[in-house]
Amino acid sequence: MSFGFRISVIFVLFAVHSFSVFWTTMALVGERPRWRWYAVFYAGYCVVMWIMLLFMVVFDAEEETWCEPLAFLVVALFFSVILWRRFRVPPANALGAVVLGHFLIYTIFDFLTEAAMYYSPVFDGKYLLVATSLVLPYALTLAFSGGIVFVLNKTDFSRYFSHLFQGRVRTVVSLVIAFLLMNLKVLLDQFFPGATTDFSYGLFCFVLIVFALFCIQFGAMYAASRDKVKAQEETIAQQQAHMALLEELQGEIRAFRHDFTNLLSGMALSAQEGDVEAIQEFMRRTSGYFDEKLGSEIRQMEGLSNIQIYPVRSLISTKLNLMRQRHIQVALEIMNPVTGVRMQTEDLLRCQGILLDNAIEASSKEEGKIRVVLLQDAAELYMAVANNFDEQPNLGALTKSGYTTKGKGHGTGLASYRRMISRCPGCVTRTYIKDDYFVQELRIPVYSG
Repeated sequence: MSFGFRISVIFVLFAVHSFSVFWTTMALVGERPRWRWYAVFYAGYCVVMWIMLLFMVVFDAEEETWCEPLAFLVVALFFSVILWRRFRVPPANALGAVVLGHFLIYTIFDFLTEAAMYYSPVFDGKYLLVATSLVLPYALTLAFSGGIVFVLNKTDFSRYFSHLFQGRVRTVVSLVIAFLLMNLKVLLDQFFPGATTDFSYGLFCFVLIVFALFCIQFGAMYAASRDKVKAQEETIAQQQAHMALLEELQGEIRAFRHDFTNLLSGMALSAQEGDVEAIQEFMRRTSGYFDEKLGSEIRQMEGLSNIQIYPVRSLISTKLNLMRQRHIQVALEIMNPVTGVRMQTEDLLRCQGILLDNAIEASSKEEGKIRVVLLQDAAELYMAVANNFDEQPNLGALTKSGYTTKGKGHGTGLASYRRMISRCPGCVTRTYIKDDYFVQELRIPVYSG
């Protein structure tokens, strides 16, 4: 066979292997494969693998066992950057998915290659050996990857997979397990150097893949169930806060009714005496009394009724109740119905919670004042949270990771807020000071059509 033909075969085999990894990984994160980004990944994959082959030619492959794991790690990092920057997959999720996808494909391909080499009959014709030891394993690997993708899509695995990377402990444990699985072949070769490819070895590889997928699926579903229970508990707490707000408003209405009856009695006496000035003064005092006692609460309830995303309504109700407990004057403006945005509900709740919590903590301790505005139109949802302050914050330092005015151990809220904003295409945030108020704005695109 000519040198050009051999090079072409290598490029084709690289294409099959890289597409299997690409296809499986995209299914793990719940994204549809796109040919444009596969071409970018394939180009990077070829560069890394050719460098690895050159190293294995220069050095003894048996002694330089670090070449292959290092090449796979570089490929995984490169692919995870693509998922992070172009598909908005969180970095930890992307890296974990790439590593697991590589483990699945490489384990299947390694077994098929070893089996083909072990069971291939020896003939004089070299082309039959090539077909059985190279073409057949790559073709079967592609077929197996299709089966894996089918199962992952049918079980909606990506919805559970993301829960493995919620929190630092889960992320670290998931990534460590994923890296161990990716390098399992190297570890097995180190501990069992004399292992031969036979039926037992094939059965072991098959059981290993099934067991790994089962454990990952079980762990992901368990993590998702715990997150769901936690979310339900938070929703119940928010609903209870909302009910407490309604009960408080109902009590104030009863008190106002009692006071208003007494005021009417006084006005009746003034009317009998023909005291017009006293009646006018009564009307002014009644209007001010109504605004003081009930006006702001009723306006807040009207604004909350415009929020048609119930978790968001519950969250804001909870924060309003907290502001009331801390004797913070709050003005809530929600003029139009808030129906939905492109950002995931979990991220939307966390962003709003961070902004509101920061405003509550940073508002003036003497006479705290907070303004909350939600305004949705056909293009975007505009949200602004403004608070007064005792000490003017450093706007330049806000962009630095870990900045806080609350003391040591805080400062992660703004970093998480910026990460969630970066994951949502089209989101824009702005922070400034105006009229002695610290203002944080967030603009989120709404669903088109």
